[in-house]
Amino acid sequence: MTSGAINPFRPTRWEHHTDGRPLIWFTEEAEELSADKSTYIHGTRGTGKTTLLKGICWEDLCYNESLRMQRRLADFKNIGIYIRFPDHISASMSFTDWAAIFPKVQNPEYEFYSFFSAAVEAICIERVADASHHLREMGEIEIAAAQELQLVSDFVDEFPAVAGFGPRQPITFLDLARCLRLMVSAMNRACGRGTVGELVGELPDREPYRMLSYFAERVSAAIRLKTNVGPQVVGFKFCLDDCEVLSPLQRKSLNSLVRLSRAPCSWVVSSVGGGRDDSETFIESQPLTDADRRVISLDGRNENAFRQLCQSVVSLRLIFSLPQAARPTLSQSEISSFFDLQQRLGRWDVNDMMGALVSRSARPATVLLRQGAERLLALLREKKKKIPLRYDAEEGRLPYYEAYILMLWRGREEAFKTTLEVGDIEKLTTFVDSFGHAAFEAWLRRKQRGAFLHFATALGIRRLPLAGANIVVSLADGSIRDFLEIMGEIYEAYVTAHKWDPKEPTNLSRFSTSRTPIANSIQTNGIYSASEAYFEGVSRRSEIDTDVISRLLAGLGEYTSLLQTSPNDPRTLSTTERGVFFVDYMSLMGADGLPNSAKFVNAAIRQAELAGYLRPVEIRRHQVRHIDGQFRSVAFRLHRRFSPKFRFSFRGAYEAVALDPQDLAILCLGGATVTTRDWAENLVAKIPASSTQLDLLIMMDPDHG
Repeated sequence: MTSGAINPFRPTRWEHHTDGRPLIWFTEEAEELSADKSTYIHGTRGTGKTTLLKGICWEDLCYNESLRMQRRLADFKNIGIYIRFPDHISASMSFTDWAAIFPKVQNPEYEFYSFFSAAVEAICIERVADASHHLREMGEIEIAAAQELQLVSDFVDEFPAVAGFGPRQPITFLDLARCLRLMVSAMNRACGRGTVGELVGELPDREPYRMLSYFAERVSAAIRLKTNVGPQVVGFKFCLDDCEVLSPLQRKSLNSLVRLSRAPCSWVVSSVGGGRDDSETFIESQPLTDADRRVISLDGRNENAFRQLCQSVVSLRLIFSLPQAARPTLSQSEISSFFDLQQRLGRWDVNDMMGALVSRSARPATVLLRQGAERLLALLREKKKKIPLRYDAEEGRLPYYEAYILMLWRGREEAFKTTLEVGDIEKLTTFVDSFGHAAFEAWLRRKQRGAFLHFATALGIRRLPLAGANIVVSLADGSIRDFLEIMGEIYEAYVTAHKWDPKEPTNLSRFSTSRTPIANSIQTNGIYSASEAYFEGVSRRSEIDTDVISRLLAGLGEYTSLLQTSPNDPRTLSTTERGVFFVDYMSLMGADGLPNSAKFVNAAIRQAELAGYLRPVEIRRHQVRHIDGQFRSVAFRLHRRFSPKFRFSFRGAYEAVALDPQDLAILCLGGATVTTRDWAENLVAKIPASSTQLDLLIMMDPDHG
């Protein structure tokens, strides 16, 4: 779309929305976060962690127009305090040599815990004091001026060293907030300059958590939140974002604070990725347990819940894209269905897509498949089997994938042939009695996407007919940001197809209020554009080694495609949707640890995971201690948004395949000697005819598409 064009789905980062007005949809998960119990929340980038945190914090509840349509501060028992760690804690705090500073201390890590926890508590108290000041000015809370002065005075009397960091003795909440802000700045500065030893004696004398509990308990007892049922006592919910930047020692310190905390304080600890150990503390024999906090993985969202979230977010986007005068007044339930995904995008299943391939080709294979599908449907009716309502021979909606699988099946184990023959149609009579058995039908469903890819590849079709709400949601892979990117490309394809002026504001109203389904061809164009743009965007990332990561992703994409689509390989149907990769580092472990090539591969995989391009998958029996000292999964698959570009299942991958880190090192470093396609073909050739599959510990149910 040309420069200056209006696209309601961009920018995709909520915090960068037009006019600086973030759009927040309040979800059931946000409701869970607002409860008294602490929560650890993790997920890949774009899954909505920051939005969830912002949705329960006082600034957005008071100022954000979209959130105020759904919730008010008075709806909560806790005042949410948003803290983004990279904005407050210097990276240099991780690199200080505490053993050198305290050579006579038996365990210098405890000195770090004391120092780091003082910084976290100071940040939390500063934000509570600042929130209390502004909320009183806004009329959201009640607290007398005399109470504020007494609170600050008591706190300074208890921790007099705090006053030494300010220009004057603190009297009000704002004075205290400034002192604490300057104290944290001094701590960050000392870590950067190597002067921590000189600063430690100037910090408040305290045990970890005591300073925060002292202040929070007294403020909670003094302030009252104004609600419809009268003034209410509240607690404080500290929402800590981007905690993946913390070092293991910092994480351990934070875990200890959460383990120590009690009402009126609770926590939300949010970080990118999963699998990090969130239980270890400095408190002897007292790790964090489920009694202390719940853990939520946004990557494990139920697909129906994610689909509803996508619809709600898109609806909110479109409503706020309209001019104020044209914006409808809607209830929360009406907002969430303003843009009905099912109505506008439709729902295409595998048989619809295979039918589209059959309708556009007269090759012998397509003729045979149609005849086989018609025969299977007729047999099912003769045997009075339960037939899905969507099947209709006259309208061309036939059981294509079922017929294709059974015509190629040899009737034993997982034995398949690779080409259709005329005699295969009669084989369907043998299998039709198995319909109605749950295990048999589940077996067929598991192979439906493999059948689609195998058939399309056998026909030589490169551009698959991908469309429908279910496909778009699946390709987003649990990321709201990726969903908005795909919708943005579909919108641009829609504007181009209708030959609209992309800068014309009335287009938004026409697109938003239309109830006409978006054509499948338009959706396909947008889906492929989004996939290409996703891969091209790798080279524009500043925080990763773009050349290495691009080769890693391209090689894995080619490999996944070959594993899932090769028309001459019967394993394409016997073991469909291969492409969960397990990297065996242990085979390379020597006396000096891992070789540099394996460390390089590990670092590349970690970068790609943090960027969201690779999705971690946990595999039973194969968790090893990583070179960064953390336990985490060493298995992963490509983000589904790469599916159209590299041509693998839109549902991703579910079957595990072992990868040698030395092969990955060749891929990442061999740009001058091997192409990504050659690399992938070499690996496919090395796979034994019958290879043992690894057991997946966690995977989404692929039986329903």
